[in-house]
Amino acid sequence: MTREHPYQIRRSDRARRARITVSREGQTVVVLPRRMPASEAKRLVAEHADWIDRHVTRVTADHERLGARPALGEGRTLLVAGEPCRVSTVDMGTGRPARGRIEEVVGGVVVRLGRDGRDTAQILEPWLREQARDVISRQVAIHAPQLDVRPGRISIRDQRSRWASASASGGLSFSWRLVLAPPFVLDSVVVHELAHLRIRNHSQRFWSLVEGHAPRTPEARRWLREHATELRAALD
Repeated sequence: MTREHPYQIRRSDRARRARITVSREGQTVVVLPRRMPASEAKRLVAEHADWIDRHVTRVTADHERLGARPALGEGRTLLVAGEPCRVSTVDMGTGRPARGRIEEVVGGVVVRLGRDGRDTAQILEPWLREQARDVISRQVAIHAPQLDVRPGRISIRDQRSRWASASASGGLSFSWRLVLAPPFVLDSVVVHELAHLRIRNHSQRFWSLVEGHAPRTPEARRWLREHATELRAALD
């Protein structure tokens, strides 16, 4: 008997073909080009039932695992630029400073809450962005000459749909959350975007160029697929 999966349809003017995604909440979403009949969604869901089952199971397991973590600021350890970083929060009550701040200590950071009302995550994120900028800028400086490219401005953002991007004018944009990934993963993403300054597509020539400078790229791509939920929920 064919299993039925509940799903939502989302129309897109940019989509050229139908595709299925599973949200962080485990909801199946079918993205259809604007003029494609809705019946195509039903066919696609039935055809990819096993794939949907696997991804829903993985997302559910991710949420259960993340829910069992210590609260941020109560002993949770993050991997920052490849090094364990234990996050502790201190609340001085009426003795709070005007603004919350970060103090770097051996093995981690102490987040001191301030009277500005920001919580641990809101104080920690700007610090993590700066760590990401330092590491990514350093890797860009290393790989750009090797790839014979001259990148433009480097932007550090909280990109949700992709981990990084390269513009036609040479600008590079990276998610700050990459600093929470193993160094070989971040390095692979940097090489990937720099390679796009030479080759704008994902042809075999492009992948040969990327893997010539970042040999662990296939492993890095798998790691990002498997840990995407964890990275996006890092400060939750």
